[in-house]
Amino acid sequence: MREIKDSDKKPFATPISPPQVKTITTAIAPLQFPENDIGNEWERLVAQVQCINQMAAQLEAMILEFKTIAGTLQEKGQPYKSICQYLPVSVPWVLQKPDESFILTMRKVDIFHAEREAAQLAQQLRLQSRKKEWRS
Repeated sequence: MREIKDSDKKPFATPISPPQVKTITTAIAPLQFPENDIGNEWERLVAQVQCINQMAAQLEAMILEFKTIAGTLQEKGQPYKSICQYLPVSVPWVLQKPDESFILTMRKVDIFHAEREAAQLAQQLRLQSRKKEWRS
């Protein structure tokens, strides 16, 4: 260890300045949002609702297209082998209440709607053709 001699000691001289005093004229105010910020946020929320519902509609269309493609494959494939099983399906959906608040919920996708419509139309056509036969 090195021994410190008196000659190695140097005086430490730093000028000491008087403390600086600043006067504060404003107090901390509570956080307040300007009204235009609330309006902007409301517009963003409404835009997000529209986006969610639009994407839900697109997703529903894609699900129905998936079912159509699977049905086509089923017809071309082995009739005893099931390609796809269908369980109840829902997509996210946002509703707005009369008080302008929102409800994030689910909307059921009716994947058998087209089949029911086709069966109903076929039934109507059969009835019309029977009526024509009876009249003649």
